[in-house]
Amino acid sequence: MAYEQVHPVADSYHMLLSSLYSLLIKLNRAYAKEYALPFGAPKNNYAYKFKQLLEKHIADNLTVNDYAEMTGVSRICLNKNVKEQFGTTVSDMIRSRMVEEIKSRLLFSGLSVKEVAFSLHFSEPNHMMRFFKSQTGQTVCEFVSGYQNGSIP
Repeated sequence: MAYEQVHPVADSYHMLLSSLYSLLIKLNRAYAKEYALPFGAPKNNYAYKFKQLLEKHIADNLTVNDYAEMTGVSRICLNKNVKEQFGTTVSDMIRSRMVEEIKSRLLFSGLSVKEVAFSLHFSEPNHMMRFFKSQTGQTVCEFVSGYQNGSIP
């Protein structure tokens, strides 16, 4: 392999690519084993479609029913598929992703707490702050100051 990197020939690219692909497969297997995730190929793409939609619409304050409708399945079917694929419920994934979005916007957008709350369709900033505290165990101010002081990675 090292020889291919130092002395490439016409098909070296393919050899390097296959080696990288093999490494990624091994890492994926180890990750799935470590976190007790299902390793088999997904039987359908509903869970992955939901995850894509979640990334695209996180700021739209959509419900489980909204995501189920967008994926074209019932909420029960969507929840079952997400649970099988990712080991968590649709609601938990939405909440978790929302917390990450709040953190990101608080730290990197330059927006105030009020502006972050309204940009994520919370009716009031204190609703977002209560949600954040219930999910993380800390207030928005504690999180931001902890990040600024280096105590939160």
